[in-house]
Amino acid sequence: MITPNKVISIKESALGLVGDILTLGPEPIEISKLYNTVSNKFKDISQFLLCLDLLYVLGRVEINFETGILYYAS
Repeated sequence: MITPNKVISIKESALGLVGDILTLGPEPIEISKLYNTVSNKFKDISQFLLCLDLLYVLGRVEINFETGILYYAS
C-alpha cells in the first residue's frame, strides 16, 4: 500500500495520497481537523496514519504529540 504496484495505482498508494495532506500546508493544523478535511480521500484512518508516518519519516512534517498539532517543514 505504500508504493504502487500492479494492483494498487499511484493514486491509491501512500506515495500518491501524501500530496493531499501536503497541499493543506504550510500553516500548522490539528491532526483531527486535518483528518476531517481529507478523510474523503482515504479508505480509513489507518491509511491516513500511514501517510502521516511516511511524511514524518521523510522529514516533511513535525508533530507535537502533546498538543496534536502538525507542522509542515519549510
